[in-house]
Amino acid sequence: MYENEAEIYRALGDPVRLRILALLRVREACVCELVARLPVSQPAVSQHLRKLRQAGLLSERRQKYWTYYAIRSDLPPHLAEIVATLPQDVEDEAWLRENHVDTTCAVVREPAGGAASGPEILEGEVIIRGR
Repeated sequence: MYENEAEIYRALGDPVRLRILALLRVREACVCELVARLPVSQPAVSQHLRKLRQAGLLSERRQKYWTYYAIRSDLPPHLAEIVATLPQDVEDEAWLRENHVDTTCAVVREPAGGAASGPEILEGEVIIRGR
């Protein structure tokens, strides 16, 4: 009788999954974008996303080689309120607004030093390139 609710609350019971939900409030994102902001490996991020999707909290959209995840727009009001009231991380939100995936599983952003700027390495596994 309460299995579905239990699965939802289990999915909400992990700090990394809550941070993923907070990140996805900004915009949809693919795994490699989330890996750049989270303190866990790519396979771990994928597993967290799978659990959130199975609990009915996320939708997914495939485009070319990537799968983009987003918070479902049709969440019940009590779940939408939980997501809306998660703490804000200004740095995470600004990073997601400024960066995006382009033609490889690398995050692309406008170069800070103008168009002449070359590739930069972001801490971790993601390469940031100026467009």
